[in-house]
Amino acid sequence: MQLKVNQTWFASVCVMMTMALAAPRLWSLELPAQIVSKLGAEQFSVRETAQKDLLAWAREQGEPAMDELFRQSRKAGEPEVRLRCLAVLREMVMDDYMKSGEGYLGISMQDDIAQVPGDAKPRNVIRLALVVQDSAAQHGGLQANDQIVGLNGEVWHDTPASLPFTTKVRAMKPGTQVTLQYMRNGVVHEGKFKLSRRPADANNPFMAQDPEALEKMARDDYFRQWMEQRKPHK
Repeated sequence: MQLKVNQTWFASVCVMMTMALAAPRLWSLELPAQIVSKLGAEQFSVRETAQKDLLAWAREQGEPAMDELFRQSRKAGEPEVRLRCLAVLREMVMDDYMKSGEGYLGISMQDDIAQVPGDAKPRNVIRLALVVQDSAAQHGGLQANDQIVGLNGEVWHDTPASLPFTTKVRAMKPGTQVTLQYMRNGVVHEGKFKLSRRPADANNPFMAQDPEALEKMARDDYFRQWMEQRKPHK
């Protein structure tokens, strides 16, 4: 019995030592030297290629790479290396930006009532007044005047559909896949749609005359806040 206890204790100690030894490696991740050495090269094309390679590497590494990029954007000896590390870090933060926020389908809607095949009762539906270009709705094949009659199997009989529909979609994260039932020319279809991130101008209709500028402001603000919240690494 004593031998069994000692063996168990020894195994536990080995596991803890292994974890302790592994932890510093995770947080002391170094940028690949063969790429970093080219960030300050004389040839512009070499610097550009190195930056793209560094971004690809960083996306594979995830959060530890962001920590080191943050550090190198302040500590690297060459200004060019600092600037390019910062540029790669921004791309990484923008990846997070696109995954955060509210879900977005990309439609302008009107409440409507329709008789849906297979449903004995008239149903509250959403008529599409507009499908936003390059949106999840357009990519999924929705067209103006289509009627959304269900979301993930949920239908609406007793209340206008637009409010519960919008509330549910906006509560989902970008990248979430939803199943829509929609009716076109009296025929019900079903399709899967991958939500994108709700753009900044969707929340500011009075500034929609310059959506690109508004989106840039939102991205810049997100990056600024990310940088402010990041503690410097020594």
